[in-house]
Amino acid sequence: MAINKIKTKWILFVLVSCFFAFTARSQSFYAQVSSNKAQVGVPFEYALVLTVSGSNLVQPTFKDFDIVSGPNQSNSVQYTNGVMTQQIVISYGLVAKKEGKLTIGPASVMAGGQKLETKPITMEVGKGAGSNQISGNSEEEPKINSKISGGDVFIRTGVSKTKCYYGEQILITQKVYSRFSIIGFKKINTPAYDGFYAQSLEAISKGQVSNENVDGVVYQTYEIFRTLATANKSGKITLNPMTAEVVVRKQTANAKPKNIFEQFFGASNYEDIPVNAKSSALTIDVAPIPEAGKPAGYYGAVGEYSYKVEPSRSEVKANDAFNLKLTITGKGNIKLVDAPKLTLPESFETYDPKITESGNSKTFDYLIIPRNEGNFKLENLDFSYFSLDTKKFNTIPAPEISIKVLPADPNSKGAQVYVQQSQVKETENDIRYIKKGDFVLLKSETEFFNSSLHILLLTLSILVLGSGLFLRRKYIKNNSNMVLVKERKAGKIAKKQLVNAEKFMQQNKKDEFYTEILMALNSYISNKLNIPIADLSREKITNVLTKKQVDQQSITKLVSTLETSEYAKYAPGAVSGDLQQVYKNTVDLITGLEEQINKKV
Repeated sequence: MAINKIKTKWILFVLVSCFFAFTARSQSFYAQVSSNKAQVGVPFEYALVLTVSGSNLVQPTFKDFDIVSGPNQSNSVQYTNGVMTQQIVISYGLVAKKEGKLTIGPASVMAGGQKLETKPITMEVGKGAGSNQISGNSEEEPKINSKISGGDVFIRTGVSKTKCYYGEQILITQKVYSRFSIIGFKKINTPAYDGFYAQSLEAISKGQVSNENVDGVVYQTYEIFRTLATANKSGKITLNPMTAEVVVRKQTANAKPKNIFEQFFGASNYEDIPVNAKSSALTIDVAPIPEAGKPAGYYGAVGEYSYKVEPSRSEVKANDAFNLKLTITGKGNIKLVDAPKLTLPESFETYDPKITESGNSKTFDYLIIPRNEGNFKLENLDFSYFSLDTKKFNTIPAPEISIKVLPADPNSKGAQVYVQQSQVKETENDIRYIKKGDFVLLKSETEFFNSSLHILLLTLSILVLGSGLFLRRKYIKNNSNMVLVKERKAGKIAKKQLVNAEKFMQQNKKDEFYTEILMALNSYISNKLNIPIADLSREKITNVLTKKQVDQQSITKLVSTLETSEYAKYAPGAVSGDLQQVYKNTVDLITGLEEQINKKV
């Protein structure tokens, strides 16, 4: 028990540390169980899933349950739209103590100044395997006087294959074998799946014991855990043994009926015995993905896939947006497939994709804004994956996609004007006619040369000229480096653009408001960090601001404001919020970034 307490405290310490080290894009905290139905003495899994930044985790009470394994911790980290999200899963192996409707209370955590709680989980718990005498349909169990040996009760770790490729999924099962009736478990120690990304599945036993013939001997079997594992490194990886304390029921040596009633009903004397069972270690040989023949557009997909490319429209006005969806569907490590990098025309701006997963499908939704009119083709959109059937790379060609960009609407807010040389026409009236004629020079009554006025004006002219030359040299010096000029004026320019945003906010014109907010933020970041607007990505912004020692909270706030504004402008129904709060956050954000960045210079 002391060891379990130490282990629990250590994992909670790691959990809280991870909370402070990472800032999640969204706050989520919930509990789940492997099955809502259980049996007395039969283990099931309870897990807390956290994707929040918080502290002060309070575990639920397990008053009607015994903890037979855990808490066990697994972590996963993802980059979505340039934002890092960490998911932490704390899992327990639980065994119900009694029958009936049992409830696991809520767990809680503090996040963002709020207390988040999981919902209580109510389970239907039936009689255990021993109560139902499930061994009655099996072979007669051995009557032995000696102690139970290792060959009578043991655990086997099964794998779907012992040789696989990096990124390939394999199935791992943990199953207990017993020559006696399996009553339940007191303790289960699951191994850590080092070298694999592990995903727990529901065990096919579902609380039921079955029979299996092994070398002519019939065993009762029970599948404890079933895991889908994806290799995340190459080489020989060892799966460590699993241990469990299994409670079995065996007939005692002097199994005689005590009275006529027991003799009539066939009752006997049985003893429930805890047995320490252990599996053997297994080695998985993980081969790396071949470098030979690897296509340029390979993003880590292993398995068998189909691929679809869908532009939201084929005709769009300059400075208007359209969406490009790339959907990958199939069997394989779809969670680990990276977002494809698009090769677009120079006048096309794009943002990090919105990534959604549904079952065995993953969609990358890119927002694209063309700036120049014309006819364009989107190329190099092919998708490649490593096929486990052929052990070769397969490439699915993308259909040819043509985008016609019409001239921009001159009345659109924030539209940039591009004028072609062919549109500039010369006219005969560009230079007006100079009138000709005689003119007469008149002699002044007074002499101006060497007069007091002449000397005064000459002195003033010299002073003005000298001052002008001095100011001009200073101006040239200060503005010789345009990068520094833009950086110095970035805050002022952005705040001028926010004046327009404030006007649209007061008029409740959401589309125009978010356009000005986006323009202010994008121009500020571009000028301040010397990043062309076409190259602005969440990841690049995060990296540059981190190097400039801007605090993580400000970076996260900037990325969140950009994403909210983009989706509010280009997908109006997807965002609802207070314009005044968005405006205030943007002003505070730019002011705060100015102070932090200028302080480091």
